Amino acid sequence: MTVQPLHTRPGPDGGDNRPNLPGGQRWTPPGGRRPSKLKWILLGAVAVAVIGAGAYIALKPKSGADGKPVAGAEGEKDSSSILTVTTVKATPSDVPRLLMVTGSLAAWDELPIGTQTSGLAITEVLVDEGDKVKAGQLLARFDDKVLRADLLSKEASLREAQALATEADANIRRAEELARTGAISTRDLDARRSNALTTKARVGVAEAAKVQAIARLAQTEVRSPTDGTIAKRNARLGAVMSAGGTELFRIIRDDRVELLAEVPEIDLRQLVVGQTAELSAVDINGKPFIGTIRIISPVVDTKSRIGTVKIDVPHDPYLRPGMFLTAKVRTGMQSAPVLPEEAVVYRDAKSWAVVVDAAKDDKGHHTVTAREVQTGPRDGSRLAILSGVKPGEDVVLTGAGYLKTGDKVIITEAPTDKINPLPAN
Repeated sequence: MTVQPLHTRPGPDGGDNRPNLPGGQRWTPPGGRRPSKLKWILLGAVAVAVIGAGAYIALKPKSGADGKPVAGAEGEKDSSSILTVTTVKATPSDVPRLLMVTGSLAAWDELPIGTQTSGLAITEVLVDEGDKVKAGQLLARFDDKVLRADLLSKEASLREAQALATEADANIRRAEELARTGAISTRDLDARRSNALTTKARVGVAEAAKVQAIARLAQTEVRSPTDGTIAKRNARLGAVMSAGGTELFRIIRDDRVELLAEVPEIDLRQLVVGQTAELSAVDINGKPFIGTIRIISPVVDTKSRIGTVKIDVPHDPYLRPGMFLTAKVRTGMQSAPVLPEEAVVYRDAKSWAVVVDAAKDDKGHHTVTAREVQTGPRDGSRLAILSGVKPGEDVVLTGAGYLKTGDKVIITEAPTDKINPLPAN
């Protein structure tokens, strides 16, 4: 089969170069006319239209029986990627107004125990840090050999003075008998009486010296002035201490500890002596310790504008001076929305709640907004929200951790046990 050319070009001489058919005839297109350029343009346009129609049919979203696009079709977000959540309404309730204060534990009265002797070496240390002591208990002892010898000397001097006083009394009695007979003059009698008074005074001096020696000897024993706990020990065997120098021990008086809380001046007006404070520390049963405000500082620091509040805390071995604690002081009541704890998401050291817009889009979906919230007091599994959520707003209960601002959700009914408000107490 011979393929006939669709068109020909002029020959080199400008003539027609159409091929000759058998018998010497020229080729002529069907219909007796040459194809025009317009015809080919029309044919190309038809081909493009056919291709475009096929693409449109292939990519057209599928419709259901109701004429709406079927999920998964091009141009429509797949509804399977939209999270189904439950919501809970932020219900207003009366909750306590709390003031958060921070500070460190310190001894109510920390006693420094030193020595009144100088130049003596320590021979015994009977207690160590952390030991419980009673009032009058012996803590340490100094070398007392020299002071004991001094006491013996003072006792001997006293006995000598007492002997001289006794002799002087006897001389007075004899002189008085002789004076009655005129054997001695009145002048001699007065001299003997004066000598007797002098010897009695010497007895008093000797007695005072003995008492002083006894007191110095007693100072070689360091005793506790009160009940308490040894917080610090500087006494070391062989150390020679001086009066008024380094303290030997430091005792927590009566084991009494208090919280020194720092409070801004603007918040001091909310506090009253006698208010209770819930500490961040808990006892062995998991319950927080409860303290009581004892003193509110009458002076505020001029640089930091901070005042000090002293809070008595219970006696417990766990509460030790130097610990950093926070305390919540109840200063009144306020109304605030309440949410179950599951509705609050903790992320990046912050608390968040996902709020659902009341309006729906044309597909029946709700838009959510993640908000940072400030949580307040807790009652069981429910939290008061002090800021970030308004009463009456719908908050995502389940699935909040998977959402961010602008996401679409489908809402289902929440359990009824999650919508009860926080009790007023």
